Amino acid sequence: MKETFGEYIHRLRVDASMTLTKLAAALDIDQSTLSKIENGKRLVPENILPKLANVFELKLEKLQKEYYSEKIAEIIYPQSNTTELLKLAEEKAEYFRTRQLKQGKLDFDKQ
Repeated sequence: MKETFGEYIHRLRVDASMTLTKLAAALDIDQSTLSKIENGKRLVPENILPKLANVFELKLEKLQKEYYSEKIAEIIYPQSNTTELLKLAEEKAEYFRTRQLKQGKLDFDKQ
């Protein structure tokens, strides 16, 4: 995907012929907040992901991938070695996951 998460939401809304007002109501946020999200002037609150999935009949996992990948991209885009950073982050994530599993603190069914 070569668009921001806000642009993605905008595209979903337009493709569904849904007004800003109608989507904002479905997400339980105000219209100005949704407009700012779509225009990249405000961050997407993570708690609206399940509502978005429901409104647009998408898998929550797909939206989460888009959401989290954008957060990672926002952090690393100024760096010149993004591939190396992503590889190292993946290794650290696996280490954290393994450590949490050993401690019984990670349950994939709850995520």
